[in-house]
Amino acid sequence: MMQEHFKKGIRRVCSLWLLAATLALAGCGSSSPVTSVIDLQSPGVDANGVTQPSVHCGWGAIWVPLEWKGVPEGTKELAIYIGRFKYQKEGNARKLVVPYADLVNQIKPTLRKLPANVLPEGAGWSRTGQITCPPFAQGQRVLVEVFALDRVQEEREMKSRLATRLTEEALADPHPTTGPRSPGKLTEDTAAIGRLVLTYPGPHNLALYR
Repeated sequence: MMQEHFKKGIRRVCSLWLLAATLALAGCGSSSPVTSVIDLQSPGVDANGVTQPSVHCGWGAIWVPLEWKGVPEGTKELAIYIGRFKYQKEGNARKLVVPYADLVNQIKPTLRKLPANVLPEGAGWSRTGQITCPPFAQGQRVLVEVFALDRVQEEREMKSRLATRLTEEALADPHPTTGPRSPGKLTEDTAAIGRLVLTYPGPHNLALYR
């Protein structure tokens, strides 16, 4: 009798061990997608993150010259986001507002730099909000991001809610690190991201805006 109980105990331990091993092996083959980091720089921005006098906000969809590296293999397209943001007071709290944002997508994944005010050949463009920068607004904050996307999608429309979400995520992590992908439009297809938060001090030649 005792021997029979002993055999049943051994079989039960073996069954549990086999189940644990099966689950562990199943988990090894199913990892969640991650977003890695692109090194994004701008020759038009100084070490303090302020745009140089030659850079003029609002002259084009991508009005800041950009250079980047670290695009992962398998990237299907690149997209560049630019959004002006500010905080406004609501009662005792501050609310993030994005008055203008645009997204240039369908950029060839082999591209590694882009002059200011040049729309890449074959690219798509979508925007939301006021298109030009207010000429007398000083110290405007601007978010610039480059996305390496592993899925091609012709219709990537920029809307106010998307701009706000992207900006909130960026400001929460201004120096991105490799980690789990953010769910939602655009970011769910993002294999790598580069990010710049810069300051546009205002037009250096106000006659250009008159």
